[in-house]
Amino acid sequence: MSIPNAFEAPSFEALFDDYVAFAVNYVQESNPEVAVQLEEAFRNEGETLAQVTQAFMLKRLAEIREQNYWALQMFRKFVTETDMVDLLAAQYQLKRQTLIPEDKKVFPPKAAVMEGNDSLLQRFDLAPYMFHTTGTRAGYRFHALTLDERPTITVSSELDAVVMRFEFPKESQPAQVKDARAKMLVPNSGQVQVALVSRENPDGTASPELIKRASDYLNRDDIAQETDEVTVKSCVPKPYVIEATLFTGGDPVNDISKEEAQSAALVFADKSQLLEGRVERLELGHVFYSLGAKRVEITKPSNDVLCLWDEAPHCTEVIINVKAQ
Repeated sequence: MSIPNAFEAPSFEALFDDYVAFAVNYVQESNPEVAVQLEEAFRNEGETLAQVTQAFMLKRLAEIREQNYWALQMFRKFVTETDMVDLLAAQYQLKRQTLIPEDKKVFPPKAAVMEGNDSLLQRFDLAPYMFHTTGTRAGYRFHALTLDERPTITVSSELDAVVMRFEFPKESQPAQVKDARAKMLVPNSGQVQVALVSRENPDGTASPELIKRASDYLNRDDIAQETDEVTVKSCVPKPYVIEATLFTGGDPVNDISKEEAQSAALVFADKSQLLEGRVERLELGHVFYSLGAKRVEITKPSNDVLCLWDEAPHCTEVIINVKAQ
């Protein structure tokens, strides 16, 4: 990912020359002879002044890189820090959703499991569609991923006044929708079906309760199009198995633990569990090569897993073999 020139740190040599030129020119105005001696001292690496200045340049370069890093965190393309993701999302009044509520009934108490950065940034990217009703596909998706967070809006007339009332939910519910897609079943019919991937079950299927909750929300008067007939369904899981053999070549540099590879495969499978998702063997191999494997053989899936708009990949098992060959 290329960084804008405004955030590029200068080279050590360029920064050093710039500071030396500034110091010499400053002294030159009042004492030209000392300025000549000063520049000679700067250019002589055996001089204490030159060594101290070089140390300051290293410190200054570190400060510039740190400042540039945090400045880039203000932009969607570069943001990675959790606090900055929250700050960015707040521009659209978005808050990190609770996946699993905190449990104070046990000891020690269990902290709440919150939405990850990738999920929150996905909703941030869709947030401009919150200003629309559900007519667009992206609008359907945003509202399905943000169930019950929009206040109920009612308008009533009083004497010499029109009152608009915003009623916010009294209780927050766990964010159970992992992904959503919308499709018009029959062209120009207004019959729109929304498929959901749920966090309730490992295979991504949504419970009847979640389907009803999503249907009620998407069909609200202040969200749904009057011309749309919106129905909600669960995704169709498309099962597959990950089986791979990783070769280290007997080199300690390529040492990989079976547990590490399994964990990486599970993370890959979780990120791939999306509607119309794809599980590509080439990308899966890249995951294992990034761990340091010298060679990778992927037995399963034997072909890339490609899903339709209402299907989501579901990894049922991960089998990893590590060989020192």
